[in-house]
Amino acid sequence: MIRSIFLGLAAAAALLLALPMSSSLAADDEAGFVSLFDGKTLEGWDGNPEFWSVRDGVITGQTTAEKPTRGNTFLIYRPQQFDNFELQAEFRIVGGNSGIQYRSKEVGKWVIGGYQADFDAAGQWS
Repeated sequence: MIRSIFLGLAAAAALLLALPMSSSLAADDEAGFVSLFDGKTLEGWDGNPEFWSVRDGVITGQTTAEKPTRGNTFLIYRPQQFDNFELQAEFRIVGGNSGIQYRSKEVGKWVIGGYQADFDAAGQWS
């Protein structure tokens, strides 16, 4: 059983991650899909506010040379648990690497272990 959906930022990456997680309009267009993001706030999501925000209608995770992470840090979707599911997401990444954790478990505050769908700026792992 999936505990939550987790979006992650890698420790050494300086990146911008934008995920319109099945926006309200997209969810309405496809029967059976549930929107995990309202397009405006991080309501239902839990993560370090130093790295996670909503910008221009997308979930954004950003690390910089001035504000690096000291390890992986995740944005966790908490309102609901999922059994069998299909996740649809669009992403844009500028430098570095990131991913979406699934069927994983929380091992610390905003730290997750388990399966991850990776994506990176070079396109090697996406």
